[in-house]
Amino acid sequence: MTKNAEIETDRFLLDTPHDLISIEKWQKTINLLAKLFDAPAGFLVQYTTSGFQVTIASEQDSNPYPAGVVIEPDVNIFCRRIVETRKELYVSNASIDVCWDSNPEVRDDGFTSYLGVPVFWPSGEVFGTFCVMDYEETDYQETYLELIHHLKEILEADLSMLGLYEQMQKLAITDALSGINNRRGFLVLAEQRIKLAKRTNSQLGLLYLDVDDFKLINDEHGHSVGDFVLKHIAQVLQECVRESDVIGRMGGDEFVALVVIDDENDIDVIRSRVLGGFKRQSADRVLPHFSASIGGVKLELTSDFESQLEAADKNMLLRKRARA
Repeated sequence: MTKNAEIETDRFLLDTPHDLISIEKWQKTINLLAKLFDAPAGFLVQYTTSGFQVTIASEQDSNPYPAGVVIEPDVNIFCRRIVETRKELYVSNASIDVCWDSNPEVRDDGFTSYLGVPVFWPSGEVFGTFCVMDYEETDYQETYLELIHHLKEILEADLSMLGLYEQMQKLAITDALSGINNRRGFLVLAEQRIKLAKRTNSQLGLLYLDVDDFKLINDEHGHSVGDFVLKHIAQVLQECVRESDVIGRMGGDEFVALVVIDDENDIDVIRSRVLGGFKRQSADRVLPHFSASIGGVKLELTSDFESQLEAADKNMLLRKRARA
């Protein structure tokens, strides 16, 4: 699995509140699917513009595809056929059908049988596929087809629940002034991002930002200008981090960003990018001169997150004092 695959993996689950969707329940459903079909591999695959992402994979030694794998969208795989036709697909023996000769799942990994059904968003758009694969030829009867449809309806019920609660959830976790996550929203999404990082062996960095002398900006220019500065900071943060990263306003003039990194040096790179963004965009807008201090730490995925927030905050204060 490539680092880009790790970064792009499972954007849906990252953005999903953990109290509405249970990753653990979906994992159990996939494991049950593989067990009932006596199949060596079962999957929930999400279709995105980046390709076909293995969102959940059955937990078996015989399964060659772990969660996080991304297959390019134009590759001739079984799931692609389902997304294109929006219909179930059952291939009992791919080796006798030449249309699958270029399928890497058959050609390279040795799979012979595939059974999959489309999973839909409440809007009717295809979310992806729910499927089992076998190295041997199969002869699934109608009861098995009914079973896989029943199990995928469990997943679609969760997607429908998301649609019902989406607006309310967004209001609850969004900062009204800046338009990014508020403290609660950041902590909820950070928890999800950390879970995904553990699953995909990703590294994370935590940045903590505070505006220098923000009270002076309000006193000299008024609170409306101060609010404009805060909105400006939120916009720069959005433009300077990846879409899969998590940003938030903790309150007042304090902002945070949980970012995917390759190594600890990336924290300094992102810090410089954000500070450069402030200078570059300030030149194009009617903004008072301001500066910010940004602290950062490499996240320990097994440690308490609140304590690491404090560590990033302390690192920011050290940098602020060093500049004074």
